[in-house]
Amino acid sequence: MFIYDKPIETQQDDFLGRTKFSQHLGKSLLDWQGKESLVIAIYGEWGSGKSSVINLASEFIKKTNEKDKPTIIEFNPWFFSEQENLSEHFFNEIAKELEVRKDSEKDQKIAEKLKYYAGILALAPDESLFNKKILGIGLSSIFVSQIVQWFNISHDWIKYLFFIIGFLLILFETIKDYLLKLASLFEIKSSYNKKSVLEVKKEIKEELANRKKKLIVVIDDIDRLNQSEIKQIFRLIRVNADFPNTIYLLAFDRNIVEKNLEEQIGVSGKDYLNKIVQVNFDIPFAMPNKIATFLFKELDRVLGALPESSQRFFAEDNSYWPNIYNSGFKDFFRNIRDVKRFTSSLEFNISQMYQGDVMEVNPIDFIAIEAIRVFAPNFYSFMKSRNSLFTSTDRDEGTRDKNPRKIEIEEALKKLTDDVKESVLELIKRLFPQIDGVLQHGYSTHGGEWQSSWSRDLRVCAANNFDSFFTLIPGGDEDELSRYDIENILNKMRSLDEFEKIIREYIGNNKIRKVLQKIQDYTDDQNLIPQSNAENIVQALFNISDDLPKEKRGMWDFGADMDLMRIIYQILKREKDKNINFEIFKKSIPASKGLFGPIQKISLESSGKEKGKDPDNLLIPEDKIEELQKLCSEKIYSQQDNLIKNEHLLYILFNWRNWDKGKKWQVFIDNILGDDTKLLAFLNKFISETLSQGMDDYGVKRIKRFNYKSLKEFTTELDSIKTRLEKIKEENKELYKSNKEVVDMFLINFENKDKQQSPF
Repeated sequence: MFIYDKPIETQQDDFLGRTKFSQHLGKSLLDWQGKESLVIAIYGEWGSGKSSVINLASEFIKKTNEKDKPTIIEFNPWFFSEQENLSEHFFNEIAKELEVRKDSEKDQKIAEKLKYYAGILALAPDESLFNKKILGIGLSSIFVSQIVQWFNISHDWIKYLFFIIGFLLILFETIKDYLLKLASLFEIKSSYNKKSVLEVKKEIKEELANRKKKLIVVIDDIDRLNQSEIKQIFRLIRVNADFPNTIYLLAFDRNIVEKNLEEQIGVSGKDYLNKIVQVNFDIPFAMPNKIATFLFKELDRVLGALPESSQRFFAEDNSYWPNIYNSGFKDFFRNIRDVKRFTSSLEFNISQMYQGDVMEVNPIDFIAIEAIRVFAPNFYSFMKSRNSLFTSTDRDEGTRDKNPRKIEIEEALKKLTDDVKESVLELIKRLFPQIDGVLQHGYSTHGGEWQSSWSRDLRVCAANNFDSFFTLIPGGDEDELSRYDIENILNKMRSLDEFEKIIREYIGNNKIRKVLQKIQDYTDDQNLIPQSNAENIVQALFNISDDLPKEKRGMWDFGADMDLMRIIYQILKREKDKNINFEIFKKSIPASKGLFGPIQKISLESSGKEKGKDPDNLLIPEDKIEELQKLCSEKIYSQQDNLIKNEHLLYILFNWRNWDKGKKWQVFIDNILGDDTKLLAFLNKFISETLSQGMDDYGVKRIKRFNYKSLKEFTTELDSIKTRLEKIKEENKELYKSNKEVVDMFLINFENKDKQQSPF
């Protein structure tokens, strides 16, 4: 899954066409006939391919048939970063390589002398460190004397004793390491006939001069070192640049090294390098089309592992991917390393965003957001917690230049570096059409009606999709519905039993509202919801209508039942022949397990006719509505024994009264009024709950009241009911106790009954 970001080693992996250049370098090194030392530098930014060029040049040299081809030894100082004395590690590494390879008879002797040379160099004290310790001794001495003075100790000999003890302890600690090194130096010199460092270096130079094969020392990743280590490396090369038959091949970012040298040694870094490096050249420029080709190759590999359904997003007739690619995305990739770094993270993250054959996010948007995460991580962090800032389609307040959303986004963009700022800006304008409007005009040019289509296309600009791109959880939350869940539900619509079964499962786990609202995003897509499924959808939704949750989430929430009604309307509205819709209702009403759904749907159709609405907005022919009303009345009458238990009793009764020409509803009411228990159950249905919310309130207030006006629609015997309730309260304590709320509410507010407005 992850691409190992390592330099290429063979020309078969050369995607940028640098083999010819590298082989030319290798041939130039082979042809170098000089006996003196040579320092060559390859300049290039991080990730530009310096190491790859060196590897290809080395491959060319190793494959040559020349008898005395050079010995190539690689030293990567970054491996020894943060360790003391790079010089010691440098010569020890060369010695080890010579011992292992044995390219020449003299290599064993050279290796031994290099080890000794390295040992002596390691023992040389650091002048700056020594000066710091001397300064520390002086300061410590003053501090010890001051302590004695603070305690007002009068005996001078005590003060001097503290001073001497402190001084000796600090001095010993300071020179302990140096003394140990000095002892080691004597031991090493003794084992090597007490030769000096200059004598040993002279012998090494003689051995190298007599060596038939040249020594190529490759030093890579110099620009990864800290300032002190960069200084050490170039000091090492400068001091030992007189080794004959030796070629130093260096690779680093010139700008980084020059800047660090200037800060370390206080002179021009460029001039300092020019005194050490004899030959230099820049890494060949990588053509953008080469980088793009490699990027496409890697994207094809990553996207090839996605479900087949993801391919529709990249269809030739879809211009979205070309628009995204050319709107800032392509400019993030300046070298092969950028591509590898990006595609590795993309492959890991996008593999979490599908289930089975179903994509949970739009892969094009995910690719773009991932690019922002990799190349502009601070802006990505800014985005992830600001769903509404990026996805809101509300008409914003403020002028073009003073829109709060525009100001907040532009402030975040200003914090980006110049190399990515424009790319990020162009990307977010393409990803979020509403933001494009805000930035250009000061307000969103896309209204809320766009949210459904964006949601259906799994776009990041849809409010209910945004979080998924940042949490890497389908739906943005484990409690939300994934695209896999939705497509599974939509597929079940082909079977009445399967569809009803699955939506009842969502009723059971309290997610039915999310299901009903999500389905509405797909009702205009006949590929996902064929019209042939309409009858199953209507029947299943009618069947569950009495079992929907009753709670509402706020002042403007119309409830789950209206979500159900919208789905039916949106599906049947697609049918041009209204007689087909009539036949669906004619069949579904008698067969429905639920009562409220059919009544509500036909009531809405009836209301549309009565209010003189455009007949085109009705789902069925106007002259067929009365027939469906009759079917509903018969349905109600057939279920009158359980009608008192229905949560929507009043709504059903009002419609029954309006549609039933034979007034069977009156018989039902008379039966209820004749029994105290049924009466109390009936009266409970007239307790209504209203919601209110003040301007400064965060919560919604729920206010209960008894609707006498509604009760009067079914009986005029309110005074008689009052008398019966007073009697129940006095004489039937058990019945009163179980119905205390409705009895007290009816009796306490009875005098104000004529001041209320009916909600129906």
